[in-house]
Amino acid sequence: MVYFQGFAERCFTLHPAPQALLRPDGSIASANPALARAANVGRAGVQDVHIAELVHLDDRRQVEACLVELGQGEQARTWRARLQPAGAGARWMDWSAAAPAGEGLVHVVLHDVHELREAERASRERERFLSSVFGNLIGMVYRCRNEPDWPLDFITAGCEQLTGYPSEEYVQHRVMFGHLIHPEDQGRVWDEVQAALAVRQPFTLRYRIRTASGEERWVYEQGCGVHAEDGALLALEGYVTDVTERVHAERMLAEKLRVIEAQAQAIRHLSTPIIEVWEGVLTMPIVGSIDRERAGQMMEALLDAVVRSGSSHVIVDLTAVDIIDSAVASHLMKMLDAVRMLGAQGVLAGIRPEVARTIVALGVDLSRVPTRNGLRDALLDCIRAKSRAAKA
Repeated sequence: MVYFQGFAERCFTLHPAPQALLRPDGSIASANPALARAANVGRAGVQDVHIAELVHLDDRRQVEACLVELGQGEQARTWRARLQPAGAGARWMDWSAAAPAGEGLVHVVLHDVHELREAERASRERERFLSSVFGNLIGMVYRCRNEPDWPLDFITAGCEQLTGYPSEEYVQHRVMFGHLIHPEDQGRVWDEVQAALAVRQPFTLRYRIRTASGEERWVYEQGCGVHAEDGALLALEGYVTDVTERVHAERMLAEKLRVIEAQAQAIRHLSTPIIEVWEGVLTMPIVGSIDRERAGQMMEALLDAVVRSGSSHVIVDLTAVDIIDSAVASHLMKMLDAVRMLGAQGVLAGIRPEVARTIVALGVDLSRVPTRNGLRDALLDCIRAKSRAAKA
C-alpha cells in the first residue's frame, strides 16, 4: 500500500499536465511543478493560494461555481477557462476535476488547449468571412465534377437568386446545372472547358441559361480545374454571375453604332454629291473644308461614279469653296489625275478670285487642268466636246 501511495505521488509530481489538490474552500493543498510553471511562479508560490487567483479575471466566477457544485456532492466536472500566468498572457485550459467521496479534496487536472482554441477561433472567423463574402456576391461560387451535366458538390446560396433553384437541389443532384444551359450553348461550353483543362488554363465563358421560371438569362463564368498531386483532375471550381443586362446593353450599343455609321455614311454621300448633269457628264460640287479623310472619300466616290456611269467628263465645282491651301490643292490635282487615268476629262469650275490668288501664291500648277468661270460654262464646254467627238 505504501508503494502504491508513493507511486501515485511520483506520478502527480512528474506528470507534464498541471495538477492540483484543492481544499473544500478552493485553496491549493498541493500542486505539481507543471502547475507552477504554467502559472509562471515557483512551486511555493501556488501553495495555499486560492485556485481562482490563478485564473483570468473574467473566468473566476465560472471556476468558483464549478467548485461549489463539486462541494455539493458532484463527483466530476469539466469546464474551459483561462489560466493567467504572472506577467504573461492568459492561456485557455480544459479543466477536469474530481471529488472522490470522503476525501475532502478536489483533484484538478489542466490541459493546455490555447492553440486549439485559437485555431477554432480562426476557423470560425474564416467561415464567417467566407460566408459574408459569398453572401455579398452577385452570383454563385461552385465546385463540380467534370461531366456533361456538371453535377455540383458545393454551391453558394446565390444560386437561388441566379437560377431560381436553392443550393440543396443542386448538391443533392435533384437539379443538374448542365440542364439549365441553353441547348444551343451546351456543346460550346463543354468544348471550351475541355480545351482549357487540356492545357491547364483557367476558362472564361458567356452563355445562356433557363431559370426555374423559364426566363432566359446570360451568365458569365470563370473557373479552373483542381488537380491532385499526381495530376489527376479532381473537380472544377469557379464563379458564375448574371450578365443579362450587360449583354442587352452591348447589343443596344452595337445597334446604335450601326445606326450612327449608317447616318455617317449618308452624311458623307450628302457632303459629296455627284450628279450626272448631262449624258456622260458628272459634276461634283464641293462645299466646306476638305481634310485628308474627306479627300479620300471624295476620290473614291468620284472614281466609282465614273466607272459606273461610263462618263467622259467630270466637273469639279469650287463655287462654294472660300479657302484653299496647299494640301487641298494637292488633293484636287490627285483626284483629277485619277479621273484622267480612267479615260475621263476633268474640269475645275467656279474658282473664286480669292481662291485663285491663293492658288497662284502657293505655286500650284493647274496648267494641265481646264478651268472655267462657272458650272454653266464648264457644262457647255463638255457638251460641245461630246458633240465634236460624236461627229468625228
